[in-house]
Amino acid sequence: MTNLETINLLQRITGIVALGLITLQIYLGANHKNIKFHMINGIIAYTFVFIHPLLLVFKNYFTYSNFDPFYVFVDACVLCDGIYEYYVNFGRIAFYLITIAVLAVKLRGIIPWLKTNWRKLHILNYLAFYFVSAHAINLGSDSKSVWFIVYFAICQIVVLYSIFNQLKRVNFVAILKSKLGR
Repeated sequence: MTNLETINLLQRITGIVALGLITLQIYLGANHKNIKFHMINGIIAYTFVFIHPLLLVFKNYFTYSNFDPFYVFVDACVLCDGIYEYYVNFGRIAFYLITIAVLAVKLRGIIPWLKTNWRKLHILNYLAFYFVSAHAINLGSDSKSVWFIVYFAICQIVVLYSIFNQLKRVNFVAILKSKLGR
């Protein structure tokens, strides 16, 4: 197996596992299940989320002899050069959102504002999940296989269930009615 084949395999594995771990993270957090495991899973999920684009840095190095982590982590675009860049950008945006949510949790003991408001930033994980989903289903080399489509669908259902469960828990309908004055 060549370096490129190894990196491609590892990138596929880290992307697929990251999608599942983010799904599990949202499920555990939204349903208040096993918070200690939720914290451990968060560390593992972020590790996979970080390694996945890092592997693209190495893939680009072996392909183009160009070591450019800025392209992978920072070079976001509003009007992207083609569909590939557009969906890579979705991955970048998801990475930024997840990083903000992780930093909010990690810094809540240091920054007073975060002590009471970290959950507001932690909600970014829901949005990040949908950016990850768009990235995965449109760019992933496994995205057209039946097993991935089933896996992807299960992840979508679990997150939608978690969102509805969370909205029910905070009685979103009653809050919305009170804001609308009905």
